[in-house]
Amino acid sequence: MRYPRRILQLGFTLLLGACGGGGDDGGGGADAGTPTLGGTAIMGVSADFSGLNPVTNSAVATGDVINQMLFTPLIQYDQKLQPVPYLAERWELTDTSVTFLLRNDVTWHDGKPVTAEDVKFTFDMAKKPETASLLASAFLNQVKSATVRDPRTVHFTFEAPHAQALDGFYWAPLPKHLLGNMSPTELGQAPYNQQPVGSGPFKFGSWKKGERLTLVANPNFPQALGGRPNLDQMVFRVIPEATTMTTELLTGTADALGFTLQPDQAKQIEAQRSVTLNHYPSREFHYLGWNNTKEPFTDPRVRRALAMATNRGQMIEALLQGYGQPAHGMIPPWSPMYTATEGVPYNQAAARQLLTEAGWRDSNGDGILDKNGRPLRFNLLINTGSTLKADLATVIQRQLREIGVDAQINQVEFQTMLKQHKAREYDAVIANWSLDNFKVDPTPLFSCAEARKQGSANRTGYCNPQADQLLQQGLRATDANQAKQVWAQYNQLLQQDQPVTFLFWSEDLGAVGPRLQNVEMDVRSKLVNVEDWYIPANRRRS
Repeated sequence: MRYPRRILQLGFTLLLGACGGGGDDGGGGADAGTPTLGGTAIMGVSADFSGLNPVTNSAVATGDVINQMLFTPLIQYDQKLQPVPYLAERWELTDTSVTFLLRNDVTWHDGKPVTAEDVKFTFDMAKKPETASLLASAFLNQVKSATVRDPRTVHFTFEAPHAQALDGFYWAPLPKHLLGNMSPTELGQAPYNQQPVGSGPFKFGSWKKGERLTLVANPNFPQALGGRPNLDQMVFRVIPEATTMTTELLTGTADALGFTLQPDQAKQIEAQRSVTLNHYPSREFHYLGWNNTKEPFTDPRVRRALAMATNRGQMIEALLQGYGQPAHGMIPPWSPMYTATEGVPYNQAAARQLLTEAGWRDSNGDGILDKNGRPLRFNLLINTGSTLKADLATVIQRQLREIGVDAQINQVEFQTMLKQHKAREYDAVIANWSLDNFKVDPTPLFSCAEARKQGSANRTGYCNPQADQLLQQGLRATDANQAKQVWAQYNQLLQQDQPVTFLFWSEDLGAVGPRLQNVEMDVRSKLVNVEDWYIPANRRRS
């Protein structure tokens, strides 16, 4: 019998999932008897997924589907955010290396065994610069090489001793027998990404782009890892319009809402007795990104002044409905490495003074600051499909206009926005970033090495050798107190340079209807125990 994983018990009360609404009929939490096999659950999502490939993916929601449903990462995380065995049955860790022994009962969905060759192939592919893989920068930047010792054993050598080493292995291998002849440049556009052969508890079913992704239970998933999921199918329906999404949950057309629920939807759901709202501190922060390689954002005084002109507290109350807290860096408040940092204050007068020092004045009386005949005007890039980002852009536009800065909102389709953002073909952008794992590693966003790579996650082009030095010290500090001190210094330097203006840590929001049972959502994922979800036989759709 499978036992559902329990929600986080970290002693940090902020991490616990808080529930609002939900009556005696269920709301995802009522006792509906013993779980039974069968049924189809429908989760509403606001946007479609990207390619279902662990190496090329960079989207949060897609990553959750990959790691929790379609594939088997080397490790997973337990209730205390500690790495635990998954595809890797056990490991031997030293200061300079780690050796994983893989399970012998995990197979690809085509029946082939998952082997150490698959793991090494995936590592080698991710590390090739042409692949532009987030795995290389966010997970494997401290890992030098991989060696296959036998079909079940793979050995990794580190670049140098470093802290939180196992957190670098929260990723799933690809099947070498299907992709081994593909070049790194071809991988991102491979047909495989649209019809993946995975190794996880769910198998690919069908995908109608822009409408729905269907995954089906894998009957051959190892019993030791949970066995066959309770549900027959999980359908992710794309419902871009927020009001429609909420209505479908309340009327029972959808069983859950996931990526991404908006704060105003959450308030409406929280007031309903028939459904449950789950909210808890997330791994995601929103930020206002400046293109550090482009005027006028090459000047840190300008970036700092614009940060001073943004009222983050107002945003949290008015736009997040209180479901969030100010961000003063990329270390979340629930992390053991967190140190409270004094962020750039909201101070319009100080912002104007700093811009004056940088040479920006309203020389022609039109209300817009200018310098050498150029107005302080820029495009603020956001993607369609996000009410929150649209509202944030409007608020930021108004706040900056009060100090003589003209931000012109440029709203484009998400994939277009992402392409421009990665290519640094933008002035400023409102974006969000989700921590891929639970280690502290700002390398992808802020290292000089990533700034020099085309298409990297360092989309601002920020490079400060002093910050790089602190970054390396923090990564390699094996003493927790020492690491915490280094990260505090690093964070303070980011506040000074303002490569991005950190806005807030949002709370993660999810909702569950009365049919669906055993649903847990926490900081690990909205799908953290999806294999345990079930629908009682008398509540299934015919």
